[in-house]
Amino acid sequence: MSKTHDFMDKQLHLIYQGLTTFGLPVYEDEIAPDEEKSLLDDYHCLVYETGPMSKNRDMKTVSQVLTVYYYCENRDDIDKRTIDIVDALDGVPRLEFIRTQKQRLQKKDTDQFVDRVILTFARVIPYGKC
Repeated sequence: MSKTHDFMDKQLHLIYQGLTTFGLPVYEDEIAPDEEKSLLDDYHCLVYETGPMSKNRDMKTVSQVLTVYYYCENRDDIDKRTIDIVDALDGVPRLEFIRTQKQRLQKKDTDQFVDRVILTFARVIPYGKC
């Protein structure tokens, strides 16, 4: 199993490394309340999280959902930045881009809005005697 664990660690390292190329804060799973306070003036960051796993038909790999959230405000290049994020993760072994979804979220206790792009990827992980 250590080969599998090493592969998973390498994937996550490459995902994190790809996301840090934008010079934005990168968070795993969620933004902690104390970290969120630092974003109030300029809400511009990335968050990534891994989701559920399911066995693939080949019985040698599992697929896991990887979600990247891109938060920004007052930007007119959201689509271009989204493509840049997909491109930055393109070299991660066995990571496949699936889709995006856009949302507008209201900042807490304000009349200001933040854009959120949800990027969904499938992460394939070999296990067992692969």
